Amino acid sequence: MEQASFEFSQEGNCLNNQDAAEFLKIECLGSLGIDREEKCFYVLKTEGWSIDSVQELQELFDRIHKSLFPQK
Repeated sequence: MEQASFEFSQEGNCLNNQDAAEFLKIECLGSLGIDREEKCFYVLKTEGWSIDSVQELQELFDRIHKSLFPQK
């Protein structure tokens, strides 16, 4: 596997006065391929993604890591 892409969505936050959903794309890229290195660089792409705590973002990365490296 050379790279992987994960897309997430959530309801918009209550501070922006809009009911629009928020979208986050996280790409995982490896210089030698994800399979060979068993790690990746994360690239975050969004026009707006809100979190209440750092833990929320950590949970997304944990979920991605389990998908890519289930034995770790």
